[in-house]
Amino acid sequence: MGTIEIIRKFVESNHAIERLVREALERLPLGLRYGISYGQTFRHWLAFLRESEQWSRERLETYQVEHLKDLLVHTAKNVPYYMKLFREYGFEPARVQNLDDIKDLPYLDKETVRTARSEFIAQNIPESKLITVKTSGTTGIPLCLYGTKETEEKHWATVVHLWSRTGYHPGARTVFFESTSRENSKEPFPWQKSGNRLIISSSHLVEPWIDRFIEMINRFRPEYAVGFPHTIAAFFSYVKNRKRTMCGSLKSIITVAEQIYPWQKELIETAAGARVFLDYGLVEKAIHGGGCEHADAYHFYPQYGLTEYAPLRNESHELVGTGFINYTMPLIRYRTGDICRGLRKGCGACGRPYDTAAAIDGRLCDFLVTADGRVVSAHLTIDREVLEHIERFQLYQEKAGEVELRVWTKDKDRGYADRLLREVRRCTSPLGRDIGYKIVAMGNENRKAQTKYSVVDQQLDMRSFLA
Repeated sequence: MGTIEIIRKFVESNHAIERLVREALERLPLGLRYGISYGQTFRHWLAFLRESEQWSRERLETYQVEHLKDLLVHTAKNVPYYMKLFREYGFEPARVQNLDDIKDLPYLDKETVRTARSEFIAQNIPESKLITVKTSGTTGIPLCLYGTKETEEKHWATVVHLWSRTGYHPGARTVFFESTSRENSKEPFPWQKSGNRLIISSSHLVEPWIDRFIEMINRFRPEYAVGFPHTIAAFFSYVKNRKRTMCGSLKSIITVAEQIYPWQKELIETAAGARVFLDYGLVEKAIHGGGCEHADAYHFYPQYGLTEYAPLRNESHELVGTGFINYTMPLIRYRTGDICRGLRKGCGACGRPYDTAAAIDGRLCDFLVTADGRVVSAHLTIDREVLEHIERFQLYQEKAGEVELRVWTKDKDRGYADRLLREVRRCTSPLGRDIGYKIVAMGNENRKAQTKYSVVDQQLDMRSFLA
């Protein structure tokens, strides 16, 4: 057995150990890293995505039907929740002939997965192979999910394939803005360097650390930057407002997980001098998508899962996903709560026959409600001059027709909060005029760590207003 085979066997035998040796693996040549850190599943799935993106829409749909049927047969045999559900609905997976057949099953919501979590785990997967992941809990209690190393490799291969549309590859010099908390500790550390990866703590984007990060990044000369839109926007807002000089090495800024607002995208591209590339995904691994080489429209991977579009008002749709890559804890017809608009079959810019959406306007909770129950989109285009004096803001609603505009300002001048309110009213007109707004000044003691958050903190049940 060769040295590489020994290392591969060692790494793959223990997921915890794998995390400890990743820094050493990052220093190996790219070909060796693919074979060890990313594994055979990663390489095969990445090759499959490269080949299948050339397929016709008909061939992709045939693949989806075959994979959907296989997944349903698997869940009927091994997943307790679906064993009972299929019996209740008289559903027979072996008879599935087309994608519409899945519509005989009900939608699945997050609360059901949370309360009956153990019933979603496939009984034929050894417990020793389970890998636990959690959602951010942005809209409530975090959701605990399970997968395997194979699931994670397929997901990461999808991410690498998507990002490669910008020229990215796993060996590219990349700065990541993310949480840097150590295991078993809530205290984050400021930064970490691992091979060609520089990780900047999203919790330390304040003076004096942010100036040190700018110097660090300039020395590192990254080709790509990756992070949540609000985190990267905060960083580049500081760069622009303080007239800091950045290296000109960035080829693309990749934003992940959250909705990105037009003002955030414009601010980042202006300050960074590079294109913002959109990545849409879920910890639940039910849907994955993102932009292409020529357009920002979200392209949903048909290989990754079946994406459905539940109609809402005003030609908007809720994204509903059935993931194909996680047989350990499969989610079928999972309601994401994310809203898209501008659906099309195929992309005229790149020619891929994937379903596309012109925009993802955020989650169901990213809307406001007037006193008489009308829904207002909070897709804001705020004047950048106003934002230069605002550290952060959030629209909080727990009663129809009433909204708190929570503002963290960079100085004590209330005038900028008043101007921000005028901007919010302008962006939400005409329906927004029927909402009563109250400005609430937030101090540092009310500020949470820079984790994922939404511009709208919506406490109302939005499906009752949008459905």
